[in-house]
Amino acid sequence: MFLASHPDIMGQLASERAAGFRAAAARHRVQRPTLAGWRPARFVQPSADLSRVVPGPAPHVATSKPGRAA
Repeated sequence: MFLASHPDIMGQLASERAAGFRAAAARHRVQRPTLAGWRPARFVQPSADLSRVVPGPAPHVATSKPGRAA
């Protein structure tokens, strides 16, 4: 029978490995920078691309007809 397969040794190896994982996780948490607080993104209205605009007919402007009083 192999010594590594003995229940007492297997439990000890597992607990040592778990302790190593916990220590590594603690080191990682210390080194990781804290996250900034969440805030909504600033919305910027995109500017219009005037090079793609096709000029249409001029808008009709209502003017008073000559000879009529307002």
